[in-house]
Amino acid sequence: MPTFPENESVLFKRGTQWHRGRVTAVVGRSRRVVTPSGKRHTVAVGDLRPARDRVLILETRLDRNLKKSKRIYGPMMQQWLQAMNVDVLYERVHTLDDLRQFLRVEGKNVATRVIHFMGHGRKDLGKGNVSLLLTFGKINLGDPEHLEIFRGLKDKILLFSCCEAGADPQAMEAVRNASGAAAVIAYRKEIYDWYTNLAEGMLYERLMHSRLKPKTIVKRVIAAMEQLGIRLEGMDAVARKPVLVCF
Repeated sequence: MPTFPENESVLFKRGTQWHRGRVTAVVGRSRRVVTPSGKRHTVAVGDLRPARDRVLILETRLDRNLKKSKRIYGPMMQQWLQAMNVDVLYERVHTLDDLRQFLRVEGKNVATRVIHFMGHGRKDLGKGNVSLLLTFGKINLGDPEHLEIFRGLKDKILLFSCCEAGADPQAMEAVRNASGAAAVIAYRKEIYDWYTNLAEGMLYERLMHSRLKPKTIVKRVIAAMEQLGIRLEGMDAVARKPVLVCF
């Protein structure tokens, strides 16, 4: 029978709904558990189930020449996470309907902890206007109808691995409010694959092996990148604001 020591990922039921959490303390035959959104519960050992961390990666095609895309970032991240004993579902999404379907079925699955979107992003004119570009079409985060696809992702961590999405706090807060996500993580300016490789490798290592809140983890990743001297071109010209941000 599992003993559920501190820091183990678990599933437990409240009413008719399953929830994901992490054990923070052992109290006799019960365990104190905190959910990704910070809610705390005391749960009897017999009501807990083991839960491996699971990441849903949704990648759109990035290269301009759609027939000869050589980008391997998604599969590379899949292998990196599997090496950390994380369950990973990697899928290609090309249209809004593709994204809607995977979020509705796999995104809402209680086993999914992180939803990682890989694609192009663009900050448009006006507050709240951010576009996530798909192979065919785009998601406008300023459009209430498009925000509906994020409904029901309560307590998930959403990671937008694309340029400029995090430059608009209003758009990110709109996604978080619509989804009920525990956190929305994004990049504030134009980024490159080499930077995301490093930042997201550090991010996942801390997400999977600590009880820290996502905002604290993002701050520590940025601090680690600074200590290593890793900077994007033009960072000094934008008042040294963090490139990676969490809402």
